[in-house]
Amino acid sequence: MKALFCKEFIVVIGITLMLFAGCTPQEPLSVKMSRVISAENMQLKEDLRKSDWEIENLKELHTEQVDKLEEIITEYQGQIKILQEKSQQNIRQQVKDILDVVLERNADLREEIKALQEYNEKLKN
Repeated sequence: MKALFCKEFIVVIGITLMLFAGCTPQEPLSVKMSRVISAENMQLKEDLRKSDWEIENLKELHTEQVDKLEEIITEYQGQIKILQEKSQQNIRQQVKDILDVVLERNADLREEIKALQEYNEKLKN
């Protein structure tokens, strides 16, 4: 009997507690909306903080990449300048070689012209 009484007593207390919990005054709708909006604001602030962090990381990455590309551009510009100088030297050397051949051939032709003029003078006499 005691066990039955304890069980009934526990059931009655449980029902009483449930009734009291259900009877508490409910919050007005504006308070509930304020809490929902507050929770959303907190989530949005957290999302914004994460986005700001990602933006900062991407800016740093972008800056590093731009610096590397500027170094590469500077290096290539130096190589281009060296190649242009070598090209100019090569052109000068080729022109000099051709000019030497032309001058040599020109000298040979002048000697031949002179010889032919002398021969022409001999024939006229």
